[in-house]
Amino acid sequence: MAGRRTGAGGRGTAGTGGLRRWGEWCARHGVIVVVAWLAALVALTLTNRSFGGDYSDDFTLPSSQSQQGLDVLQRHDPAAGGYSGQIVVHDHDKALTSLDSQMATTVGDLQKLPHVLSVQNPLTAAPASGSSGGHNEGPLSTDGRTGYITVRFDIQPSQLGDGYLHGVDDAVQPLRSADAEVEYGGPLGELARPDADDRVSELIGFGVAVVVLLIGFGSVLAAVAPLVTALIAVVGGLAALGLLAAAFTFATVSPTLATMIGLGVGIDYALFLI
Repeated sequence: MAGRRTGAGGRGTAGTGGLRRWGEWCARHGVIVVVAWLAALVALTLTNRSFGGDYSDDFTLPSSQSQQGLDVLQRHDPAAGGYSGQIVVHDHDKALTSLDSQMATTVGDLQKLPHVLSVQNPLTAAPASGSSGGHNEGPLSTDGRTGYITVRFDIQPSQLGDGYLHGVDDAVQPLRSADAEVEYGGPLGELARPDADDRVSELIGFGVAVVVLLIGFGSVLAAVAPLVTALIAVVGGLAALGLLAAAFTFATVSPTLATMIGLGVGIDYALFLI
């Protein structure tokens, strides 16, 4: 056709866009591109280690009805406001009333911890009335062997950090020394939960992907290329997310989600290109 230039094999070369020209330049200078990506990856990782923020769970919803109710409680009855966490106490052999002195000591020590507004003693708390069947419900079970201590904090317990549990452990030691079983529930239980380690499952998934791609492509290079590019993107993305966490609040599950999405989407789109 008139006005259209053709190259080798009769393919048209007119109308090439910037993205294509950029891709062709990267293909012709592969070594430079790979070195640049690796340098950027190292720079991002080192910057994140020096200036990156921490991940924390923030459940506050400004202007919501629940937050407005919490604000009213904090203004008029601070001890009833705040954020609650439970400590469950159970004794297999006897009622908790036999541990009255240990319970009082524990409650007093918990009250002295930082950010604690109030602590409810299950042995002295009045049961709630008006429950179905005419039975009173409170922090103490019917047989008296199980109860829960309610601790109210002025900040989200999830923001206190794992080290805060050392003070809680010291406070409940009198109950544990009396052979009572003590466990943490609610936000305190989240603090006591070990940090998740997803590296094993990610390595298993990565290994399965290698096997599937080797079978599908029949080529080591074609199988490894999408995995390597996705892995580089994930490492760089996690470093960038850590830097953003220094200025914004990201939940503790964010790195896990970023890794899952990054590997899945990164491998898929690399496969499309290949």
